[in-house]
Amino acid sequence: MTPQVASLGPLVGQSAGVWAVLIGAALFGGAMLVILVLLSRSLKQLRAGATRFAQGDLSQRVVVTGPLQVSALAESLNAMAAQLDDRLNAVVQQRNELGAVLGSMVEGVLAIDHEQNILSLNPAAADLLGLDPLTTIGRSILECIRNPALQQFVAHTLDQDAAVQAEIAIRPAHSDADDDRLLEVQSAILRDAAGRRIGAVIVLHDVTQLRRLENVRREFVANVSHEVKTPVSAIKAAVETLLDTEGERGGESKRFLEMILRQADRLAAIVDDLLALARIEQSAEQITAELSSGRIAPVLMSARETCQANADQRQMQMDLECESNLSARINARLLEQAVVNLLDNAIKYSPVGSRIRLCGRRADSEVIIEVMDEGRGIEPQHLPRLFERFYRTDKARSRALGGTGLGLSIVKHIAEAHGGRVSVESRINKGSTFRIHLTPG
Repeated sequence: MTPQVASLGPLVGQSAGVWAVLIGAALFGGAMLVILVLLSRSLKQLRAGATRFAQGDLSQRVVVTGPLQVSALAESLNAMAAQLDDRLNAVVQQRNELGAVLGSMVEGVLAIDHEQNILSLNPAAADLLGLDPLTTIGRSILECIRNPALQQFVAHTLDQDAAVQAEIAIRPAHSDADDDRLLEVQSAILRDAAGRRIGAVIVLHDVTQLRRLENVRREFVANVSHEVKTPVSAIKAAVETLLDTEGERGGESKRFLEMILRQADRLAAIVDDLLALARIEQSAEQITAELSSGRIAPVLMSARETCQANADQRQMQMDLECESNLSARINARLLEQAVVNLLDNAIKYSPVGSRIRLCGRRADSEVIIEVMDEGRGIEPQHLPRLFERFYRTDKARSRALGGTGLGLSIVKHIAEAHGGRVSVESRINKGSTFRIHLTPG
């Protein structure tokens, strides 16, 4: 080999290496370009799919054939879309079911936020309040409902942390005075998922017709009782006169006259109780307005004196326990009547020679009057209905003792007229405890 040829060998080798590098770089660059194009296409598909999901179109899925990592991301997006679709369908179904329930209710349902803005209302609420649902949502209840009593009820509800109940008279728009509706209104606090108070739910029940029927019934009972009282008095007078003229002859006529007199006395007692009950019901609001702070001890002492003669006949002891300064908001005359009824029952249905305790005491936020006897007790199934009219646990025994079946009902209505309530506890063969719960004075 000549020297010139030998000197070209290294140059040729270097040139080949350069070309190899250049070719490799070109191939790598091409491959990277292809990868970038595929990745860009995959990302565009992902972005398009995410945009559809964001717009609420969850029916389609993202199809990506790019790199493994991008495909995994697409599968995650598809899984998320499927879960969102299921949850949205469940929410829509629940909303439709709730809407159907609220729409079919005869009770009005009204939801408000903590600023007294109306969140929603069902058709019954719109009808009862004379509102247009399309223009009412989002507006203040003070603006939409011009009824001070209902506005005050809503404000009171939002200030409380418990359910509130009241009866409110409301006059719908473009109505006469005779068209006033009486609504029984109940409320509950509305809370979010975290338990924070966000408003309240108001339930409206139209009791106008029910109250009208109750008034008709009260007037009927009062009128009939007045009409019956006169002939009963005449029958009693005639029978007593015949018994006086019968003298010592005795015989069947005297026995029948005595039977008539007993039944006339019982009928007169029923009429008197019906009249008393009608008066209490008809003047309940007036009684409530006339309540004043008064001491309990004198009322209990007077009631015990009234019943002392009957207790002495049955050799029964009546103990009185009451602090002299214990007071409540009362109508003394009516409260004494209620206590007398409870004592009279205790005397009638307790054994001869037993003990009766009459107690007045303060318990928490109440003043409680208790009448405790040592009678045979009352079965548990009778307790919930014990204060209903004419309800008796033992009808034959009650009639034999001269009971009318109205005494406990009168006690209940007197307690309610005082803004209170009644309760009873009883144990078989141990005795019973009747309570009147009053507001402290």
